[in-house]
Amino acid sequence: MIRLLHILSSALMLGVGVGAFWFVQRAAATRDPGVMREATHSAVAAELAFGIPVAIVQPLTGWLLMEQLGYSFSSVWFWSVVAAYIVTGMCWVYLVKAEFRLRALTAGRAAGGEVAGLDAEFAAARRLAVATLAGVVLLFALMVFRPGL
Repeated sequence: MIRLLHILSSALMLGVGVGAFWFVQRAAATRDPGVMREATHSAVAAELAFGIPVAIVQPLTGWLLMEQLGYSFSSVWFWSVVAAYIVTGMCWVYLVKAEFRLRALTAGRAAGGEVAGLDAEFAAARRLAVATLAGVVLLFALMVFRPGL
């Protein structure tokens, strides 16, 4: 049961992240501040509603699995996972902060109006989203292949 919860929560983490990124990028392509505001609002809500619980469940179930399977907490693999989790988590935190800024930049703007700084903020959010996704893919690879275990 612990393994299933660990796998499902990681799938939820990936799905919410990719979904939020997709809709924010699609909204940015419209150049409509109202659409962008709604997309970033929904992305932030989803990331907080699902991301925070997953960020708690993942290390807890991981720890329990380590104990259950008898894996060493001093292995290269374990410390690689810890490092990747921390870096990926920091990218995610900064991504959510960028999404909050995007939402604030588009708040109250009329359709068709220009929003100063929006392109730079979307570019920053895009870079953070790609870094976060790369970190999640790295974590999946570490879980599947378990190098250094």
